[in-house]
Amino acid sequence: MARNPADAEDLVQDAYTRAYASFDKYRPGTNFGAWMRRILVNQYINTYRKEQRRPRQYLVADAEEQQLPHHDAYGRLAFGSAESAALAHMPSPDLKAALSVVPPVRRTAVYLADVEGFSYREIADFMGTPVGTVMSRIHRGRKQLRSLLLPQNGQGGSQAS
Repeated sequence: MARNPADAEDLVQDAYTRAYASFDKYRPGTNFGAWMRRILVNQYINTYRKEQRRPRQYLVADAEEQQLPHHDAYGRLAFGSAESAALAHMPSPDLKAALSVVPPVRRTAVYLADVEGFSYREIADFMGTPVGTVMSRIHRGRKQLRSLLLPQNGQGGSQAS
């Protein structure tokens, strides 16, 4: 099943551990080998599903230049955040400057709703907050962006849109 001796040994060890922990559920007189095989197969399935949820890992040799970490002025590794990468690719410098002023929780909510197109429920799940909180953050974030951007375009900030 495991197609790798080391993984197979780990799988058998985990199956023995699980069987030992739940030995009180074994019914004497039934097929012990089948019971152990069932535990082994279930353990394999659980491990397989867990691996499917884990992010893929790649060798550094396969990475492109922009994916590699860079060193800061002190020689430490400096990884850029996904948020800073998204802001760097914004077409409008005014929008980029306005977004950098908005607090991070509002900025994230507005970005996920307006740029990525996620629903309020999905954003609430991502952020681990109630839907009402997400709605409030998006409303306040949009309102703050509007007040920051409209004066630059020669319009008053009191217009409703």
